[in-house]
Amino acid sequence: MNHAYLEIMESYRNQQEQNKAARKQRKLVLYEKIPRIAQIDLKMSQISSEISKSLLKTPHKTDLLLSQLKRELDALKSEKSVLLTDHNIPANYLDLHYKCAKCKDSGFLEDNTRCSCFNQKLISKAYEMSGIEQQLEKQNFDHFNLNVFSSQILPKEKVTQRENMMQVLSESEAFVSSFPRSGNLLFYGSSGLGKTYMCNCIAKSLLDKGHSVIYQTPFSIINILEKKTFSDKNNPFVQMAYEQLFEVDLLIIDDMGTESANSFTISEFYNIINSRILKEKSTIISTNIKLSEIASFYNDRIDSRLKGHYKIIRFFGPDIRWER
Repeated sequence: MNHAYLEIMESYRNQQEQNKAARKQRKLVLYEKIPRIAQIDLKMSQISSEISKSLLKTPHKTDLLLSQLKRELDALKSEKSVLLTDHNIPANYLDLHYKCAKCKDSGFLEDNTRCSCFNQKLISKAYEMSGIEQQLEKQNFDHFNLNVFSSQILPKEKVTQRENMMQVLSESEAFVSSFPRSGNLLFYGSSGLGKTYMCNCIAKSLLDKGHSVIYQTPFSIINILEKKTFSDKNNPFVQMAYEQLFEVDLLIIDDMGTESANSFTISEFYNIINSRILKEKSTIISTNIKLSEIASFYNDRIDSRLKGHYKIIRFFGPDIRWER
């Protein structure tokens, strides 16, 4: 992960250089189109230099000189503004243009904390390193095919698997549309019914919209928790991975219930789930566990949070992985 961090810092440096080069090119184009602006900029630069020199040579006349030079600068700025307006050129045309205005493409805010764009780059690197990025290119709403689901009504069911998945698809697209005020989703049902695929569809759509998304299995989360608590608690990257479980826009926990639950993991999972509810941060959980078994696998508190604060969506039917 340290290598990824250095790569991101280098990308910010490159972006800053690109910003400067782009401004320089815009300036050359502008000067060629309106030569008078080049003269104005040169004169304004000379005045700024004169102010510094005058303050050193004649400090007793500081107020008078500053007043005179300020009038000259204001007149030049006014003329420049009129020229830009007359040629339908934005006032900020010669400013540095940033991809992220919050951190000005530095990766850090004024208080020296990481910008959200830096965190998303780290998340994207993690996706890239885990190979899930390629998975999202295949598993998304554009590739979702309802025809792979059965059109036969199964015993004890009122609708077909395909009709059920049409409803699941509608709920998932609504979740994306209303994000970040989407609440939480709990996908449950047997293996091979499309729960992971639908998680990936939602993740891809929100990533494309610029939201931060972390997709983790319970095993990956437990690995982070154990490192943060026991084996590698002074590692800043482990600390960051832990913090993002609470702060990321959308946390997806896929296949919850496949891990070996113990008092430590149950307590930590409750902390993550409950904290995100209190912060109104959306979470999607998929599980093969029956709703009636959640309390016995985890505890009553997790069972209460999931059933009280998550929209519960059931997947049923034959295993579609055998049909593909």
